[in-house]
Amino acid sequence: MGNVTLMEKLTQQMVNDATGSRAWDLGNETLYELCRKHPEHTDEQAIIAKVWLIGRSYAAAIERRKPNANETFEGGNFYTDNVVTKILKSPIDKWFSDLKDLKGADEQTMGAILNVHCELTNLFEKISGLENRSLVSKYLHFHFRHLFFIYDARAVSALRGISSGIARGTYADIHADGEYRNSARDACARVISLKKNTVPG
Repeated sequence: MGNVTLMEKLTQQMVNDATGSRAWDLGNETLYELCRKHPEHTDEQAIIAKVWLIGRSYAAAIERRKPNANETFEGGNFYTDNVVTKILKSPIDKWFSDLKDLKGADEQTMGAILNVHCELTNLFEKISGLENRSLVSKYLHFHFRHLFFIYDARAVSALRGISSGIARGTYADIHADGEYRNSARDACARVISLKKNTVPG
């Protein structure tokens, strides 16, 4: 729909037009429901289902990893012997509990959001040898859709096309993955501002 500056208010119709096809809604709702029913990381089957299905659905599978001569994980064994083992040993549910009372993504909650994203990025890097930044944002989004925006090249490109002139926040001192912290000054700031400038109805 072309570039839109924040000099004008976005209408719900404009948002609907930009959203496009709703053909994927049922698939996405299945992932939301999976994470609602299994929010914790204490059950092997739930861990595998969430990491596997979110990663594969969004072309960000965790098994796309750096080859390592010291690893012998193959196929399903990579999930049972590596993904599950490392996630069970991690404090991931403590990180998630720090977010449960947050109502939404804004300037006040950005520090906590970035901290959890950083911790999960580090955990997934230990599992795969890659940062898996895109998978991390999607995994967090399906657990906390009101806090985490899906972060990948397509989302960043789209945001740049529909917003401009947004004041950036300052998050340089926050413990966070560097690139995602920078996106908070850019992509996250854009989404927050767009939400503020959308006319209800």
